[in-house]
Amino acid sequence: MTHNVQPSRARRSGLIAGVLAAVLALVAAPATQATPSSAVPEASVHDLGPAVMSVNVRSATFGYLDDGTPVAYAISNGNPATFTMVDVQTGESLFAAELDRTTVGGWIEIADDGTVYFSARHPMPAGLFSFDPESLELTHIAERVVGESVLYGGDFGPDGRLYFGTYPHAKVAAYDPTTGEFQDYGSQTQDAAYVFSLGIVDGEVWAGTGPVPHLYAIDPATGERREIHPPEHVMANTQWFIGLDQRADHALIRLSPRGSYDTAMLDLTTGDWSEEIIPSVGGSAPTSLDSQGRTYVLSEGMLTGYDTTTGEIVPTGFAETELPAYLAQQVNTYGIEVMDLPGTEGDVVVGLSTDGDLWTYHLTTGETSIIRAEIAPSPAEAHGLGVGPDGNTYIGAYLSSGSMTRVDAHTMELEPLRGPKQADAIATHGDELIVTSYPGAVVHAGDPAGEWSWGDNPHHVLTLDRGEPYYQDRINGVVSAGDTLALGTIPDYGELGGALTLLDTETGEFDVHRDIVADQSIISLAYADGLIYGGTSISGGLSSTPAAEEARLFIWDVAASSVVWEGVVSAEAGYIAGLSWGADGMLAGGTSDGLLFEFDPQTRDVTWTTRLYPAAEGRRTGWGYATKTIWDERTGTYLATSNGTLYQAHRETGDVTVVADEMEQITRDGVGTIIGVDLTHAYRIDVHGASVACDETIDGRHDGPLRIDAGITCVSGGTVDGPVTVSEGAGLVLTEAQVSGPVRADDAAVLQVVESTIGGAVHVNGTTDDVVIRGTTIDGSVGVQGGTTALAPVIGGNTVHGSLSCRANDPAPVDQDLGNHVAGALLGQCADL
Repeated sequence: MTHNVQPSRARRSGLIAGVLAAVLALVAAPATQATPSSAVPEASVHDLGPAVMSVNVRSATFGYLDDGTPVAYAISNGNPATFTMVDVQTGESLFAAELDRTTVGGWIEIADDGTVYFSARHPMPAGLFSFDPESLELTHIAERVVGESVLYGGDFGPDGRLYFGTYPHAKVAAYDPTTGEFQDYGSQTQDAAYVFSLGIVDGEVWAGTGPVPHLYAIDPATGERREIHPPEHVMANTQWFIGLDQRADHALIRLSPRGSYDTAMLDLTTGDWSEEIIPSVGGSAPTSLDSQGRTYVLSEGMLTGYDTTTGEIVPTGFAETELPAYLAQQVNTYGIEVMDLPGTEGDVVVGLSTDGDLWTYHLTTGETSIIRAEIAPSPAEAHGLGVGPDGNTYIGAYLSSGSMTRVDAHTMELEPLRGPKQADAIATHGDELIVTSYPGAVVHAGDPAGEWSWGDNPHHVLTLDRGEPYYQDRINGVVSAGDTLALGTIPDYGELGGALTLLDTETGEFDVHRDIVADQSIISLAYADGLIYGGTSISGGLSSTPAAEEARLFIWDVAASSVVWEGVVSAEAGYIAGLSWGADGMLAGGTSDGLLFEFDPQTRDVTWTTRLYPAAEGRRTGWGYATKTIWDERTGTYLATSNGTLYQAHRETGDVTVVADEMEQITRDGVGTIIGVDLTHAYRIDVHGASVACDETIDGRHDGPLRIDAGITCVSGGTVDGPVTVSEGAGLVLTEAQVSGPVRADDAAVLQVVESTIGGAVHVNGTTDDVVIRGTTIDGSVGVQGGTTALAPVIGGNTVHGSLSCRANDPAPVDQDLGNHVAGALLGQCADL
């Protein structure tokens, strides 16, 4: 049988074993490494399964089949995204399909003949689809429509054509379902990349842009346009028009970032803008009109009406139901509608939440219902990755329904958790787990040992927010800097100039230092001895144009509250990311042009580099989110992700091996296991060779002394009531075991003691293959000497009630940054462990 020191559901993935020539010579020779290059075992990657599974409805529209059945059409984001038609009253799936080459859905619109049109994207650019709900025929009409990447805000005009906006050239375009032809109305402005919202208002095409806000009214026949200038109280702190809808003689216009998509109202008959604003309407368009001429939105989580006959905002009894509390646990409801449901008299508002819950509220009786729609979960795109104070790995998701995953460091089991819709950075600060999220540069902090309840534990600490006064949107760099938490941010859409923010997570007090490296985002942080080390990106928020030529490495003195040094790692680098502490106290990191580097914090020089890939294959723009570095003492190598690939670089020679050609990020958990994610799956990465094969296993009780003269004996969760001795060429593996006496191994092949209890001294002499003593309590002294193992012995995370002595081992022992609690003296090669 095979014994795994860190058990998991393991499936070896395909690897690329070829060694790449080191293109760039070493800048300076590093210190002698513990493990020669020829002795480094081949790394292996083991699939743990989908990193985050979720239903994530981000687009929903309601309609009726020819037989009167009320249905909802929904796109659930995932990899791939899915399109589903469900019965509103039963939740039953009437049709479902995966949308290949897409992960993100857009708008959904229904033509007069009942045909459904929708958009989806990524990696497919600007995909346009149609669906016939009677024949159940799904058609991929086109992609990269009018040369664009994304389609926004679809709406049908009186001519039967479908109109929409685009990114990145802020176009307006139209599609004629009868002829299949597209008309490109061209870019509407040069100072904004998005026509983010579009609606048909009194026969005109209204188009709203961002992040520089313009509101245009376009004649669909001639393309002529005029700009509409809303009053100051509407435009205050507005950068985007994100929704344009006509209801009767009124236009409802959603705005961002003010509030959370506030809604302004315009009387089209008089041209007067209402002095009132409907706050925080979330992501859903207003409903069609009910029998009283009212349309409805979810405002601050409460169903709120707007009476188009009087121009008044009208409350409902929604707040007195169970629905607000229920929906508050979810990210949002992206589709609501007033419907006439068979068997029910009167108007009913129906909604579909991100989790796939269909809810109803009767406008007259106040009756409610909640059912789970049959929308299949799919793998979400893994995004945030980090380790908490409990030693477990936490994974966030990209634009999810509020999903995270915890990877148990001991069992490798994946546990689903509620989280933000997009967790950007995950880190440890003291005994707190830190999770940052988008949009608005948000920080949550919590105790992972307590009951997990997103919003309470972890609880909200800070929102820097888009718009005034800080204009920050994403927190990619996080590091614990003594008593404060340091945050490196990317600014809002269209903005240059990130910020370094120092936050007291207990009091919520914070200081924002913006643009400390001119016109650059702060994307990666490390900390030591009162100094914060930061890497920057020349890229600002989306839709901004870089002003700087090269990324910078900088040092911030916390006490002096100032930058005390900054410099360039590579003149070709658009970003410097993945900062971590490497060999011999060096700062390690990666650049956009493919360099892996070490920086000496004492001399403030780059002292070592190797090239992971040719500079031409890198990207100057971007935020370096998928660039991560980990130093592995045992092998003398760096593991690094960059450009979607996992590399292993030997520090002594600069040789680089591709470990996995698809890997986005890596981290190391509290017991030393390296966890990685690609776009959808989580992986355990073994760099120390294959697990030891056990010839005999003890998982119960062994009475009396245990002597191992040949083969490998594994004690897994068992007990040995007596001393253990291991003879020449034999081996012992103790995992979560208890030994009542001492352990001695002389000229053994293998000695591994992991998370066990030893009731006496441990003496290891002349081991030839492998020595690991980790996470173990030892009631005596420990001596390790004369070993000639291929990999550096690991002695870390132990409690030793005696001395710890290591002598004449080649290579010398390491502690993998776990440290040891030693009651007695630390001697020889273990003096610093």
